[in-house]
Amino acid sequence: MAAQLFKNLSKNELGENIANKFEEYLTNHSNKQIYLITSPLGEKYSYDYEDNCLVILIPKHRIIFLNLGNNDEKFQDYCDDFIEDLNSISDKYNYKEHIGRPRDWKKNNTVRIENFDLNNIESVVAENFLEDLKSQRISDLLISLLIGSINDIENIGSEVPETLLEKVKKNIVLFDGEQTRFMYQDFDNKTITIQGLSGTGKTELLLHKLKDLYVKTSTSKIFFTCHNIALANTLQERVPIFFNFMRVEKQIEWNKRLWVNRAWGSKGDPNSGIYSYLCYFYDIPFLRFSPTNDYNRIFTLALDYIESIDPKDFEYAFDYLLIDERQDFPDVFFQVCEKVTKENVYIAGDIFQDIFENIDKKVLQVDVVLNKCYRTDPRTLMFAHSVGLGLFEEKKLNWFDDDEWNAFGYNVKRLADKEIQFTREPLRRFEDIDTDKFESVEIIKSTKSSKVIKAIESIIREDETVSPNDIAIIILDDDKQIYEYIDHLSLIINKRFGWRINRAHESKSLIDNTLCISNSNNVKGLEFPFVICITGTIKQTYRYRNILYTMLTRSFIKSFLLVNEKNDIKHLEKGLKIINQTKAIKTTEPTPKEQKEIKNNLVGFLSSSQKSYKEFLTEIFDKLAIEETKRKNIEDVLVNANIDKFDEERTSAFIVSLKEYY
Repeated sequence: MAAQLFKNLSKNELGENIANKFEEYLTNHSNKQIYLITSPLGEKYSYDYEDNCLVILIPKHRIIFLNLGNNDEKFQDYCDDFIEDLNSISDKYNYKEHIGRPRDWKKNNTVRIENFDLNNIESVVAENFLEDLKSQRISDLLISLLIGSINDIENIGSEVPETLLEKVKKNIVLFDGEQTRFMYQDFDNKTITIQGLSGTGKTELLLHKLKDLYVKTSTSKIFFTCHNIALANTLQERVPIFFNFMRVEKQIEWNKRLWVNRAWGSKGDPNSGIYSYLCYFYDIPFLRFSPTNDYNRIFTLALDYIESIDPKDFEYAFDYLLIDERQDFPDVFFQVCEKVTKENVYIAGDIFQDIFENIDKKVLQVDVVLNKCYRTDPRTLMFAHSVGLGLFEEKKLNWFDDDEWNAFGYNVKRLADKEIQFTREPLRRFEDIDTDKFESVEIIKSTKSSKVIKAIESIIREDETVSPNDIAIIILDDDKQIYEYIDHLSLIINKRFGWRINRAHESKSLIDNTLCISNSNNVKGLEFPFVICITGTIKQTYRYRNILYTMLTRSFIKSFLLVNEKNDIKHLEKGLKIINQTKAIKTTEPTPKEQKEIKNNLVGFLSSSQKSYKEFLTEIFDKLAIEETKRKNIEDVLVNANIDKFDEERTSAFIVSLKEYY
């Protein structure tokens, strides 16, 4: 039950027995999140009597202080000191202005228990549930301070939100059990790895870990790296903002104590990347990027150089190293990182960025698994996965074994007649919302602009506070006609609502107080309360299905899927209805033979997609003996064909059908 229970206890037999009882309790109350602590996490507070005390934190409940010893006076002092320190943390992060001083919440939101009955957990939890919504919110805010999951109180406030949009936007974010474990548990191994789906908070956790490591000492050297240059630039901007938000008093000593940059770098600037720094630090010959110089080569050679250093002359380059985008690096990169780091290496990565990529079994062998996607309503995620993977269709596009499904956050249950059911745990972000009152996905069988207008009107009808920034319209197709459609749609929306339009495929950024309309290439990594996805045809290609899955999950309240009325989508409508009714995906498990065929098709697709499209076509043209003079004309026709660019079987068949015409 690690995902529900986090414990940070003193070595106390009674405390461990209580923790075990809570483990049992959670088998019947899996929707609860429980933290057992003795002092505020991430802070430097300690107490004389804390070895004999336990503090139980449960969202929407009173903070429960337990006396595990026999000194009542010291226990009362412990509780008073703990509350005083909690008030200091509240003041530090400006919570006090919103929740008040301890005299405002201590009586209602805390309880002290002298003699705890180990077999009475059920009733103790029930008795301390807070019925009042405002008290519940204050409880959650206090817990957020005690576990270091600091919220922007100026934006979310302490008042109980009323509308659906406010409830989601102003949700109080609390680290779940696995996130808290990553932050505060002492791991035995030097390298600590976390893995999760997109939207599970990996990068945010690395920022929290970075902050804690930086303030831990005044001399530690830390490098935070990733593969993607754009992400590295974003992280460089985010770190000082995050440090300010977290009230870090120590000044950032860039390129002396802290480096935030990409993995490669340039020869002329040792601080421009971790590889360039290591070349400078260990006097390793720097290799520039080329077709023959990739990560595997440069870090293999770097490791050879480092291992050749006499142990008595060896120095560590860093005390701590943090790595995002684990999936972009070869194993030798991590060997180098562990070799040059004195204390710990923290690694985070997506279990998969593409629902059709191969899952490396080593990726599943990690220290912390984050499989709760906090951005997206679980029903939306289930529908998006189902459509992307073809789970509602007789012929699936991809399939996983049970360990992989579990790693993606699914509980697997086999029913009769090869039917299989997938469910996800509910999320705190949606726990205060009656999800039965609204659908998180709506399918509309039309792409007419009038239907888009009706979708926007339905959003506004539910919540008049909706602004243009809360909605994104994403065109999934990639033909030239979509830009004329975008122009037409922009004019109609502006005329009907008076909203300005941001053509994100042109601006390449979000613009305040505008409605975002874009193709799928320019909204990756972004999120909106409402997303309207528009497509002419539900295509069978891998790339299209991955785009469809990704874009549907850009919403955190509702996604609309508008498809041309000529599409037969009864299977999608039926599958979505089951998800809404049962909070589960129901599908038929492929036979072993079918699963093998699915994997073989994917292997062909993935291997061919490593080539350039030009190389891919040239190989097919050569194989089919297509004359050079005909190739250009056939390429032009392929541009608008409904065929995945790297689908060898269908591309070959299509070229054969065109041969006689060219």
